[in-house]
Amino acid sequence: MKSALFAALVSATALAAGPVLAKEKVTMWFWGASPAYQQALTDALITPFNASQNDYELAIEYRTSVDNDVRVAVMAGQGPDLVYTSGPADVTPLAKAGRLAPMEDYAKKYGWEDRLLAPVLNTCKQMGHLYCLPPSVMADGMYYNKAVLAENGWQVPKTKDELEAVMKAAQAKGLYASVTGNSGWQPINENYSSIFLNQIVGPKYIQELLSGKGDWSSPEMVAAINELDRWYKAGYLGGSDYFSLNFDSSLSLLQQKRSPFFFAPSFSYQWAVSYFKGADIENLGFTAFPNMNPMQPYPLYSIGSAFTYSINAGSKVKDGAAMVLDMMMSPKFATDIAKIWPGYWSIPLKDFPNDPSATGITRSYYDAMGNITEAVKKGQYGYKIVAYFPPATKDVFIQDLEAVWLDKETSEEMLAKAGKAFEREFRRGLVQDVAPPNF
Repeated sequence: MKSALFAALVSATALAAGPVLAKEKVTMWFWGASPAYQQALTDALITPFNASQNDYELAIEYRTSVDNDVRVAVMAGQGPDLVYTSGPADVTPLAKAGRLAPMEDYAKKYGWEDRLLAPVLNTCKQMGHLYCLPPSVMADGMYYNKAVLAENGWQVPKTKDELEAVMKAAQAKGLYASVTGNSGWQPINENYSSIFLNQIVGPKYIQELLSGKGDWSSPEMVAAINELDRWYKAGYLGGSDYFSLNFDSSLSLLQQKRSPFFFAPSFSYQWAVSYFKGADIENLGFTAFPNMNPMQPYPLYSIGSAFTYSINAGSKVKDGAAMVLDMMMSPKFATDIAKIWPGYWSIPLKDFPNDPSATGITRSYYDAMGNITEAVKKGQYGYKIVAYFPPATKDVFIQDLEAVWLDKETSEEMLAKAGKAFEREFRRGLVQDVAPPNF
């Protein structure tokens, strides 16, 4: 009798309170991350976001073909609320087609301009609007094995001559000069295009090119590609194994002391955790690429974003999607995700957090991010091709660079293609406004 009375009271109370409203779902697509990284994203983003308010529920779908899936779905007026792309250059066509929602009002509401590094955030400002946010600042640089350098009496190089001297000495000992490669992912070539253009012709020249004022086939540009071609043919980029190495195999060789160097973007820390552990956990270092032109400052990092997120213009939950983005852009998320997944979610915060309890690879990652952030604040940054160049122009510095290495094209022919591609994209309004560096 008492239990029946209690149930009736509970039922009456529920009716008086009204029906419980279901949360609106905010959908987000992401690439096919490993189970461990999926769990890390659940713990650092999904669970905290869903617990933080009563209006929205974040759901992430993992897709191995996310780039193609997003392009097809969003251009058809469908797709998820939060739109993934592999960098700001891939945002431009979607924005120009009207498939992305401008976000400057949200930027003002949440203070993103005050919180985030302007040169990185500005990659998402296109055609007069903010069309994306970059949750991952990446900077081209030089990983090195501290033990290899110490055991051979080599110093961490800061200039081109110092770097070449160590690489030649490594080759003489039967080591790789450096380890890297594009097996399974041809866009790796872009890392080298970015390094050599920014180091040799310089960020100011690149900014002029992107403003439609420079000469893509100038002697300076030809010299940069010729120098990169010389490095490839000298075996400095993985020797004869460039096309069979990838980031995993390269980091494995670096850990095994088969090379002193691995030239790659800072997001590669996410793979380093699988190799530098145990007795080797303190051996990995990261620094700026050695100076190749005394007219450029040191350190100088060519920067960009590994990926972006935008809000689908057709989304019915734009406010909820913006709330997710705001949580992504927080120091807490940056710290929480780095415990398991360092390197990839490198939020471009003006004051990047530093976890004093971090050790090993995560400690090295925090040190690297501190150095990168300070350099960017000082204006000592260049323009990573994948982030700043429009799509067809970017592809020339990936595909045709390989043709130069294999003697199927000359540097002059490659750069002539880049100039023509850029001219077409510039006329179509596919080039973002790029502010000049301030050094």
